[in-house]
Amino acid sequence: MKTKFPVLFSPLKVKRLILKNRIVSAPMSAHGLTADGYFSPEAAEQFEILAKGGVGAVTIGESLVHSKTGNNHGRVLRMDDPGVLPGLYQCTDAIHRYGALASIELLHPGRRADPLYNADGKTYGPSAGFCHYGDGEHAVTELTEEMIEVIVNAFGDAAEMAMLAGCDFVTVHAGHGWLLNQFLSPDNNQRTDRFGGSLENRARISLMTADNIRKKCGKDFVIDFRVSGDDFMENGADLTEVTAFAKLLAERVDMIHVSAANFNNRRAGIRMFPSMFHPRGVNAYLAEEIKKHVSVPVVTVGGFNDPAHMEQWISEGKADAVAMGRALLADPFLPEKARTGREEDITYCTRCGNCLSVGFVPYVKYNLGVSHCSVNPWHGLIPQYLRGSAPVGRRTVLVAGGGPAGMQAALGAAERGHRVLLMEKSDSLGGMLRFAGYPEFKRDIRRYVDLLRRRIERHPNIELRFGAPVTPELAEDLEPDALIVAIGSKPARLDLPGIDDPRVVQAIDLHTSGKEAGDRVVIVGAGQVGVEEGIALAMEGRDVTLVEMSGKPAGDAAYLHYLALVDQMERFPNLRLELNTQCTGISPEGVVCRDGNGGEHVYAADTVVSAVGLTPLREEAGRLLGTAQQVILAGDCRKPAQMAEAVLSGYFAGYNA
Repeated sequence: MKTKFPVLFSPLKVKRLILKNRIVSAPMSAHGLTADGYFSPEAAEQFEILAKGGVGAVTIGESLVHSKTGNNHGRVLRMDDPGVLPGLYQCTDAIHRYGALASIELLHPGRRADPLYNADGKTYGPSAGFCHYGDGEHAVTELTEEMIEVIVNAFGDAAEMAMLAGCDFVTVHAGHGWLLNQFLSPDNNQRTDRFGGSLENRARISLMTADNIRKKCGKDFVIDFRVSGDDFMENGADLTEVTAFAKLLAERVDMIHVSAANFNNRRAGIRMFPSMFHPRGVNAYLAEEIKKHVSVPVVTVGGFNDPAHMEQWISEGKADAVAMGRALLADPFLPEKARTGREEDITYCTRCGNCLSVGFVPYVKYNLGVSHCSVNPWHGLIPQYLRGSAPVGRRTVLVAGGGPAGMQAALGAAERGHRVLLMEKSDSLGGMLRFAGYPEFKRDIRRYVDLLRRRIERHPNIELRFGAPVTPELAEDLEPDALIVAIGSKPARLDLPGIDDPRVVQAIDLHTSGKEAGDRVVIVGAGQVGVEEGIALAMEGRDVTLVEMSGKPAGDAAYLHYLALVDQMERFPNLRLELNTQCTGISPEGVVCRDGNGGEHVYAADTVVSAVGLTPLREEAGRLLGTAQQVILAGDCRKPAQMAEAVLSGYFAGYNA
């Protein structure tokens, strides 16, 4: 069978290696490591699923080369400890079983290390000074030339261990504000010796690192360098300097992986892991420019997920391969689905930031250690997925509600072999997601709803009925073996003077009520929903005021999405945010509010949007309890939460029914 994407699925030769296609997994940290930083079987399976899904190469991420001077997280893979070898070898074995190549990302965090984990309690960098770390900062000690030599040797030793453990190549991280990038960036490097000043001097440690790896691993071993094509910060390395740096590297390495941004910028995460406000492939132009000046293959990364887009970029000669991270967490089988003509069944990442944010220390206080995906209920449960059992039989499962939890419940039950009747009281599927996906920057949510609808309509085990609310009487008449109640929630109602004013509209009705928002909009409630609506309306040119009782906007958003929302709000002069401000009523003049000091303000409004949260339909759900042999509550009617929780609770309610 011929693939629709012949260039994307053509082999890529890198020295002695041949990647079976042009898709690689971007470096992703191993979850489930032991306290010693060793691979557990569960951690290895995280990378095995990527190989099984069809990528050409799997990159094991964030592995330390010298943990005494450069430990940034604590429980992280330490490539200066031979104890990692057995687990790493088992991991590369698993990757190779599916015809993929294995790489490992080697790094030293430099000034981005956590002094709590370094042996002497100090943090080292190119130059002395201070480094922001989360909400605080710590002192940085300048590396001596002797220490630089030690770290360079540590990179070489780590690469040698990786080669011994079955890695086909190594990816040296010289971007994102880690140590090698710190030397390159004038913002971090004020040295006056042979490691500072000119570009050649600032690049010296990276070139020494490549030479040390080559000496220890041999002339045929493939070395990949990951760079930030632009630091996107004042006094950082820009594309012109990085292109010159890449030309120096290309004389010593075999592949260059181009990302972007520098952690010295507190908001760098929304460019390293592009938010939903960025175009797909946002960093690709950086790789395209660098590729013009080097002869080695160049890999691009930055929000790619559409096979047609990747095919076009590579076929036009703008890059040699594409790396994907979150897209492969949303659907590890994206490559294989694209290769075999099943691209319509790809689950596309919505870039909500949930998977990364729960472990994004030091910006979040605690590293949860596991994460959930808003569109893939099996993310974080890869061992269970790989060892999944066969269908259990043909029970009859009735699902009440066609929102995200209900759709996933129907699919989960159907995958287990059950006969499913999905009943939705409206005339369409999606529930709250129909409204959440309205802004253009959230179009991936609309695509997700369409995907689930197609899966439901095509599944032979699922019968779908619209205009069909599930009543207790109906449930008792149908006599299902299991009833999954996923009827959702309703908008919380503000109990305020003037709330029945015709200018007031609920956030979920804003785009379906037939009313067009006026030129002046006041949104009461600046949680994630309110802020997203405010940004969307500001993009349309409307004058928007967000009123929030607490001292923080979008407090319910995942950290990286929160950063992106704050960044967007600051871009629009027609969007104002009033924090520590309580709405007290609606008057003919506008929205009456009281600030934290007790002062009263009136914000003129043609449209007032209520975005103060959701109330679960617990009473309606409670009436369905006891109407079937087994009744399970899922989604918002159990507890209003983010999309990821609705997807997870719904799917496993059906899967385990």
